[in-house]
Amino acid sequence: PEQKDRLIQILRDHKVPLSEDFSTVRRWSMACVALPTCGLAITESERALPGIIDQLEGPLAKLGLNHERFTIRMTGCPNGCARPYNSDLGLVGKTKGKYTLFAGGALLGNRLSYIYKDLVPDTDVASEIIGIFAAYKANRLEGETLGCFCTRVGRDELEAMAAAAPKP
Repeated sequence: PEQKDRLIQILRDHKVPLSEDFSTVRRWSMACVALPTCGLAITESERALPGIIDQLEGPLAKLGLNHERFTIRMTGCPNGCARPYNSDLGLVGKTKGKYTLFAGGALLGNRLSYIYKDLVPDTDVASEIIGIFAAYKANRLEGETLGCFCTRVGRDELEAMAAAAPKP
């Protein structure tokens, strides 16, 4: 403990990013390796998720949700190596460039999510997630987490809320 400040300075001097240098959404996200490393992968994951997170950080800040803790997990196939089936939001590669979007899991991974939308093109993933965030911001209960909100309202109502919520 007495050398912590010195260690942090060494890391900073060598441009090693520390956890506080990353957004909350980026810190809590996870992806499997997928293409080209995994022979089971159908589509991108590890190389795609950082770009999706880039598209989410601005809208999350505008919504005032940039400090909320929730999990986004992404895999390149249905095997689910990054555990997308129990995260707040999960993306599972279904076919080339298309994903199944799951919602309603939990930060601790102790609740299964449900299929929110299927065959979402990779170009639409961020906007679909931003719609969920906007619906959450506008309709959540006091102290309600993203996953609990998605579970409480269910797929059909969440889809309607996401379509009606003003996007940042």
